[in-house]
Amino acid sequence: MKLLHCGDLHLDSALSANLEGEKKKQRKSELLSTFVRMAEYAAEQEVQAVLIAGDLFDGSSVTKRTQNMVKETVLRFPFVDFLYLKGNHDEECFLDHWEDRPENLKFFGTDWTYYRYDNVVIAGAEFTGENAEQLYDSLVLNRNDCNVVMLHGQTEKYRSRERAETVALGALKNKNIDYLALGHIHSYRYESLDTRGAYCYCGCPEGRGFDECGPKGFVLLEIEDDRVNHHFVPFALREVHEIPVDISGAETTLAVEQRVREALEKVSEKDLVKVTLTGKVSLMAERDLPYLTGRFASRFFAFKIGDKDVGIAVSPEEYENDISLRGEFIRLVMQGNYTEEEKRMLLELGIRALCGEEVESCF
Repeated sequence: MKLLHCGDLHLDSALSANLEGEKKKQRKSELLSTFVRMAEYAAEQEVQAVLIAGDLFDGSSVTKRTQNMVKETVLRFPFVDFLYLKGNHDEECFLDHWEDRPENLKFFGTDWTYYRYDNVVIAGAEFTGENAEQLYDSLVLNRNDCNVVMLHGQTEKYRSRERAETVALGALKNKNIDYLALGHIHSYRYESLDTRGAYCYCGCPEGRGFDECGPKGFVLLEIEDDRVNHHFVPFALREVHEIPVDISGAETTLAVEQRVREALEKVSEKDLVKVTLTGKVSLMAERDLPYLTGRFASRFFAFKIGDKDVGIAVSPEEYENDISLRGEFIRLVMQGNYTEEEKRMLLELGIRALCGEEVESCF
């Protein structure tokens, strides 16, 4: 028997943080396309059930187009069950009120719901602020079955910036769980739960922002002789990268451009890329970020570059006996109670101003 464990698709996500215009529209369509492609993959692989471990949607405002695509996809594959467990982003939506809802679309409630496929049992429950404590005690699984449990939330080890219920892994140990299918964390994670089973975050199928870097996809489960074998399947149309580039010693914008070009040589042009410049440079080093953005923006689907991690290669001791205005300024800044980024910006602005250059504040 095969199962497909996915989650955190966030269909109809705004995507406004990193994209705009036509590219934002295109990327929203790609997230929807990945849901359809995933269902097609499940059918081709003869998967019996697709386990959606929360956050299928990004909120209650779901467009008519997305509603129709999701409905038609479920109807298109009547021999594949879609087991949908709501997450913290999934509010009451159109699927709850779907008249003549097909039998292959199944839900979970706030108490444990169990679905049996021969000797394989899939149990799931939606976390609320009220039911979290009692859920662990009320979970009952037969030790002779192969048991898959679905939950959406964070653990003490894997947490996100968004609020979600905490999955108490300790309370789920020795409950006859063979595979704990989790959603909410957007990167693939797989670890032992106890001597019998394991827990797994499938991650999200597509990265939406630069906090979701690396391979994205879902997990394919193959159950044979009560043994659950899992395999992470990279499936994203585009990968998101955040790439540090050390520009130490690069004193001109063209020298920085060459460092960036070398670092991005093997990155696919279809991907989303954020370059973070690092290292230390002299006070008079030049970095024209708008120019660099223009040089690379057309090469990738999305491109950003930042230099907040670049430091100044200067020591206050070098200017200890410098009685010039520049020396006094450098000493004041380097000895001041500023962060490294603030020192860098102050020194860059101040030295350029002292040299008679026109400067713009970067604060």
